[in-house]
Amino acid sequence: MNLRPLFSLPLLGLLSGSLCAQSLSPTVIASAGGTGTAGGVTLSWTVGETAVQTLDNGTNILTQGFHQADPVKLKLNMRAFLQGPYNAGNGTMNDGLRAGGLVPLQEPYTALGWSFVGGGDETIDAAVLTVTGNDAIVDWVVVELRDKNDNTVVTASRAALLQRDGDIVDLDGTSALQVDAPADDHYIAVFHRNHLGVLTFNTVALSSTAAVVDLTDGSTATFGTDAQAVAGAAYLLWSGDVSGDGVLKYTGSGNDRDPILSAIGGVVPTNTLVGYRSEDVNMNGTVQYTGAGNDRDPILQNIGGVVPTNTRVEQMP
Repeated sequence: MNLRPLFSLPLLGLLSGSLCAQSLSPTVIASAGGTGTAGGVTLSWTVGETAVQTLDNGTNILTQGFHQADPVKLKLNMRAFLQGPYNAGNGTMNDGLRAGGLVPLQEPYTALGWSFVGGGDETIDAAVLTVTGNDAIVDWVVVELRDKNDNTVVTASRAALLQRDGDIVDLDGTSALQVDAPADDHYIAVFHRNHLGVLTFNTVALSSTAAVVDLTDGSTATFGTDAQAVAGAAYLLWSGDVSGDGVLKYTGSGNDRDPILSAIGGVVPTNTLVGYRSEDVNMNGTVQYTGAGNDRDPILQNIGGVVPTNTRVEQMP
């Protein structure tokens, strides 16, 4: 038996610099579907709907079938403090890297070997780094979403910006962070290139309405033991992971102290080096091995301050 619906299929394309539409003439089709031509593009269909495919004849482009909505943009109002630049006197972080013109316009993590899921290669306009005050940018961080049934599985990750007051924001430097992922419950982790990362202990329901995740005041439980440093009422990511291996070490193979000395030349410990570098533990824009405000002492302090062979391990599953 033949089915006899009458219909027309629109074809939208840019013809001679303008938007045009063409259609097939009303046609009787069989239950198996059929084909037709419009604007030099051959269209296929099944009964009642076009076949799902994208067609391109070099001039016109047509997507047939069901049009999907834009991917859900999950929104996060997330906060975190980095111990390195944290100033206990005013409860914010110093923005020495930004003030020194050292923060790169492209996220640094891809070059460091970070494996992103869906993100990576994010860039910003130079104007973003001209903002001063509590909303000034301190540095780039990485935010991960992890599977609600397995907190070892990263489902989405991207680079974001960290403000002096702890807000983690999108690439315009002010907006809530957005991540392309399905609305669902997720574990959330945040990482920095020379600090130990932190993972939420519980999942967080994420949707297009911004969820609040505050890692600065102890209100959000974190995975593991002593996952964050505490300074007064502030919770901070542990500083000193110069090698980026997730372990703070002061002595022994792969320690985080020797790279600081190597960066300044390896011979004269009083030398310094200006730059955007992982050896700059306090993130003031200068790598320094000795003297007040050096980058070596925080590593020893964060492993206990007494036994140099102690270590501190990033609290990740």
